[in-house]
Amino acid sequence: MDTATQVIIFIVALLFSAGFIAIVIVMVPAIRELKALLVDLRKTSVEVRELALEMKKISANLEGKLEGFDGILSHSQKIATHVGGALKVFNNTVFKHAEWLALIPAALWGWKQVVKLKRRKNERQ
Repeated sequence: MDTATQVIIFIVALLFSAGFIAIVIVMVPAIRELKALLVDLRKTSVEVRELALEMKKISANLEGKLEGFDGILSHSQKIATHVGGALKVFNNTVFKHAEWLALIPAALWGWKQVVKLKRRKNERQ
């Protein structure tokens, strides 16, 4: 082989080994970072699983409470319909034009006052 060929082969081999060493030098820290990222990923996945379990518990609790609220709302609607019906019946009866019924409490109060005055008068005598 010619000397020039040997020099070219040597330079190519030298460049090849320098490139390989550069790749190894660059890849070792990258591999370490990749390992650290994988460890962090494992920790994160464990935390995500725990949070998912907590979310399932919370959602189950929330569903139970929502069912309770649904029951409360349905009962409230029933009560409102009954009260509405009672008010409709009350408005359609004789009491609609009976403003004089407001005088009953006043008359009772007046009667009680008269009875008290009579007692005081009888006690003085």
